[in-house]
Amino acid sequence: MEEKLFAEFAPIASETWIQTITKDLKGLDYSKVRWQTEDGFIVEPFYSEAPVSLPDIRRAEKSWKITEFIPLSKESTQANLEAKQAIQTGAEAIVFSLGSEIKKLEDLIRETTLGIDTKLTPLLFTNLSPYLKSVTEWKSFGSDYTNIHFDIDPFVNILSSGDLGLPKSDLSKHLYSISLSLPKKSICVHSHYLRDAGASISQELSFALAWGHEYLQMLVSEGQKPKLAAESIWFWMGIGSDYFSEIAKIRAFRILWAQILEQYETGLGESTLPTVLSQTSTWNYTAYDPYVNMLRGTTEAMSAVLGGSDFVAVLPFDTVEGATEFGKRIARNSQLLLRHESHLDKVHDPSSGSYYIENLTHQLAETAWKSFQTWEAKGGFFIGIQTGEVQKEVLTSASQKRDAVATKKQTLLGSNQYPLASERHPKLPSILANGKEGKGEGGQYPALPIKRLSFDLDRLRSLTDARIAQGKSVPKVFLLSIGDLTMRKARAGFSANFIGCLGYEILEQSGFSDLKDGVKAAKDAKADLVVLCSSDEEYATLIPEFGKLLKEQIPSAWPLVAGYPKDLIEVAAQNGISEFIHLKRNLIEFMEKAQARL
Repeated sequence: MEEKLFAEFAPIASETWIQTITKDLKGLDYSKVRWQTEDGFIVEPFYSEAPVSLPDIRRAEKSWKITEFIPLSKESTQANLEAKQAIQTGAEAIVFSLGSEIKKLEDLIRETTLGIDTKLTPLLFTNLSPYLKSVTEWKSFGSDYTNIHFDIDPFVNILSSGDLGLPKSDLSKHLYSISLSLPKKSICVHSHYLRDAGASISQELSFALAWGHEYLQMLVSEGQKPKLAAESIWFWMGIGSDYFSEIAKIRAFRILWAQILEQYETGLGESTLPTVLSQTSTWNYTAYDPYVNMLRGTTEAMSAVLGGSDFVAVLPFDTVEGATEFGKRIARNSQLLLRHESHLDKVHDPSSGSYYIENLTHQLAETAWKSFQTWEAKGGFFIGIQTGEVQKEVLTSASQKRDAVATKKQTLLGSNQYPLASERHPKLPSILANGKEGKGEGGQYPALPIKRLSFDLDRLRSLTDARIAQGKSVPKVFLLSIGDLTMRKARAGFSANFIGCLGYEILEQSGFSDLKDGVKAAKDAKADLVVLCSSDEEYATLIPEFGKLLKEQIPSAWPLVAGYPKDLIEVAAQNGISEFIHLKRNLIEFMEKAQARL
């Protein structure tokens, strides 16, 4: 007879836990330990039971495929060589990324796959938009290869370029032809595009369902059997930094997609498991302090694996500036560590039984399902991207996140918090200026521009690197600390962290007893910015003198005050001081102002 673990311990009621927590909070409200997700639902500090009994959540195989991207240029033999090298060093699936129509697709694939056993190593061909209209040339192609997938997705063409890529009236027949001509898994839902553009977790989840359902409906309406239609569709999702919620997202997706399939054929949801490729999102990858991206990529890969992804691709940590061989190797090795040292491939659904994740899964599923039904009532995903409503909703989410970063409510390590001011990237200014990031293309429909969360921080800081590349000096910031020891140290530290985001040289001092000595030292250091760091009480006498001395001795320097003594704002303005740096100061706005001034 099976014996339950810990049966000798009596269960503890939730009310008892709450009372204990409230006592430990020592007068603080219990709401302080609850938090609200970006999607609006409340996460409790503890869970003592699962919300409902969730269905079995699993991928088709116990383990996942370590996936690597390889650009496919005109020289297909070079891509073939790179793929073989990647496979030898740990990659288990390859995504070949096309950029333009090179040659007949069948010839291209034959050359690229030479010497690769596709039964063991699945190959995915992406960016196939140039081939979209030539699908009729691919008849009987699927019988020649095993485990080769394509990512035909007209809807993502609208999001990326504003154009569908073919006449709207031909879309359903076109997709039906693809499902007959190409191998299984040839129609893709690129919901990672939404995540890269700033969509919330529940937005990506609900839109992925609506997106996939639209394709499913089109195939079935043309006469395709529901099972074959479902087998033609696969999902390419994005993974962000919200560790537990991303685990729950993939689990919720599998539950809800099965629920949709059940409406077409009883048992279809259980027999036809969706194929999910999860890619670490470019959304929270930063250009500066790029080594932090290693940590981001690894934890995001863990979310993807524990959530139940079939394929997982980790972007190299140096993706923004241009992935190097070292960056690719680290990305690959991070997954090898998760498998061979953390043994995350030993069970199908390791997060099952965690009350916390089960609750997150349930809440996300409920939220996304409501949103999915709302979009279905509006006419579906296709209507939504034609009118721009989907794009608008994603951009609203992205804007809220950017505001959180600009006001430091959300931390981007190395970018808006704890920057390494001396770090230089001389190639970055031209990369950011000449790239497509943040630039939406025009077309028949509204496009959705991709713009990383740190883009504005990177762009503004890169102006300092551009200045240095032109042979100019690094702007110097002199922290003039005076008065109350505790306050001056705290405000000097805050100022160094805040202004350091610009990559300026920070000149920190132990402190001055006389303001004249401090201003003289700033003059001797040839400071471009001088920050007065003291207490609000002392600012009443310090600010007028500080403004006067700077105007007399360093008229070219920009005077700033650390803190926001609201009763002295007018006094400061009368003495030539209009800039205050403090917790509520918008960092992006300050950086714009500083770079424009200098």
